Amino acid sequence: MEDKIVHVRLSEHPELTIGDVVEIMQELAKKYPDREIFLDGDENAICSRPKKP
Repeated sequence: MEDKIVHVRLSEHPELTIGDVVEIMQELAKKYPDREIFLDGDENAICSRPKKP
C-alpha cells in the first residue's frame, strides 16, 4: 500500500486558483524533496508519496 499523505483538500479551499495550487505544489516539493507531489482526482487534493528509487 502507498504511503500517501493528503496535504490540501481542494474542496475545502474553493478560493484557490490554479496558480495557487501550482505554488503550493512547488513549496511542498521543496519542503519534501524525497516525496512525489501530485494532484489526486479521487481525493480532490494535493497529495504526496515517497519517490520510487
